[in-house]
Amino acid sequence: EVTRAQWRVFANSQKLNVWTPVQGQLERLVPTDDAPILAMTWYEAAWYCNWLSEREKIPKEQWCYEPNDEGQYGPGMKAKENFWKLTGYRLPTEAEWEYACRAGAQTSRFYGRTETLLPKYAWFLVNGDNHGWPVASLKPNDFGLFDMHGNPEEWVYDSLIGGTLSEDAMLDVPNTNAISDTVARVQRGGAFDFPASAIRCAFRASGIQASKRGLNCGFRPARTYYFSL
Repeated sequence: EVTRAQWRVFANSQKLNVWTPVQGQLERLVPTDDAPILAMTWYEAAWYCNWLSEREKIPKEQWCYEPNDEGQYGPGMKAKENFWKLTGYRLPTEAEWEYACRAGAQTSRFYGRTETLLPKYAWFLVNGDNHGWPVASLKPNDFGLFDMHGNPEEWVYDSLIGGTLSEDAMLDVPNTNAISDTVARVQRGGAFDFPASAIRCAFRASGIQASKRGLNCGFRPARTYYFSL
């Protein structure tokens, strides 16, 4: 998950207004530089992904997002066609996120089913103290990924079509229509203020509009990587 320190580099590099990591409402929720940054909009998370692609000198034609007609990351922006085939940074699709979370597991949590072990893998209502915690401070899943359960929720690419029980989420065929606030975007993973019952691989948050700021929501960039055997 992107930390406050990482987000600060991004925010300081921008001439336009962007969510600042230093403000009163985040002091308690993001207590350290290695804790996840919270409350960015979906648009700002996408903006960060393009910025990270630029920072790592990925060719612009491989960046995954296009600003709107005003050149801004806001309503009307869109992902490029077949963005999942590009090599720039992006938000994972919902199906990609769950695949990464499960790490091959078929149980409700990537380590098994029991709640007894959950505090070893996740910051949630029982141990989270209602704020974010330093990333990678608990145990990872079998892919080596940390905080897939708990800490902050995470934005993913997909919109919440058909509600939380929609079978559309089972099909990893994301559309690239212009993003708007008429449909909520999906968040996955549960958060530090969620009960254990919601800290599961398959749990989908009800979602909020792309322009809204969830005080328990962060994100992690993903990237399509091609390699030869």
